[in-house]
Amino acid sequence: MIGRRGVGLSVLVLVIAASDWLAAQAPPTKAPPPPGAKGAPPPAAKGAPPPTAKGAPPAAAKAPPGKGPKIPEPEDVSLETKDGVTLKATYYGGFNKKESVPVILIHGWEGTRGEYHTLALGLQAKGNAVIAPDLRGHGQSLVQKHADGTTKELDPEKFRQAELDAMVLDIEACKKFLMEKNNQGELNINALCVVGADFGCILALRWSALDLTAPPLLAFKQGQDVKAIVLLTPMQTFKGLNYREALSVPALRSELSMMIAAGKQDSKGSAEAKRLYNSLHNLHAKVNEDDPEEVKKKKDLFLVQPETSLTGTKLLGSGLPVALNVRNFIEFRLVNKMAEFPWTDRKRGAD
Repeated sequence: MIGRRGVGLSVLVLVIAASDWLAAQAPPTKAPPPPGAKGAPPPAAKGAPPPTAKGAPPAAAKAPPGKGPKIPEPEDVSLETKDGVTLKATYYGGFNKKESVPVILIHGWEGTRGEYHTLALGLQAKGNAVIAPDLRGHGQSLVQKHADGTTKELDPEKFRQAELDAMVLDIEACKKFLMEKNNQGELNINALCVVGADFGCILALRWSALDLTAPPLLAFKQGQDVKAIVLLTPMQTFKGLNYREALSVPALRSELSMMIAAGKQDSKGSAEAKRLYNSLHNLHAKVNEDDPEEVKKKKDLFLVQPETSLTGTKLLGSGLPVALNVRNFIEFRLVNKMAEFPWTDRKRGAD
């Protein structure tokens, strides 16, 4: 099993000077209120330690001074899953048209989309197109409609295995929304990134495996769109749901760019992050860690371990470098490699 391969290998991490972080552009300091009734982002940790640079993607260059492009206002949208769940989500439109990287943000158990609000604004400010849903049974996504027209209120505490398995349909609904934006020329679905936090990491990996193994259709490309994954405090198993089967997909193990983050002082989360990193490390490109240019061009697996006990989306709080790490990761692994992910019209029957 792939989870056992590479175990025992030493963890190779990239060390970036602290000045690189100070030079990188920070997210907007003034943000509109987060979307959703229960969607407030977590407060910054008090007395958080200074950013650590170990294992981080290289810092992006500062944008040149001058008037930037107009950034669309965040938009609350309603999506419907294949099994009738109405999802509430917030869409942060990009401004790079067919070169906008789409990002799906998946919160954890008992979380809401608002936890990602600041990260979403930071990603959007770079031109990316971001969607953050409330997963079924969470936040404002509380109703499922049956085929006979009846509805039921969703209580995640009553979810059994079938309901947990079906949560990947929430991510699929987000991709469907982004696909429509792709066909309108507003983003490039072929450069898709998925971000998950704690339980959301399991969903992100399981859905990505489904996307990567979707059978091709005669008329148009159906899957193989996800190109990068970010995992914030990944957990292997939750309520019987796990990502082990997802890691059996070769493309997920070795072809996707991946960033794994967990606080060093979170013993359980840190151990799981290292275990996952070690299981994948030998399958990814080998680079000369002392050559920054080679790292920028080739390194596609990162382990970020800030000095904190915070977990999941709380790692994105101010005082920690993780949000910046995520932006840099997407910048170098997707934005700067857009030529490798050509945009195509994905309407049925389109050439």
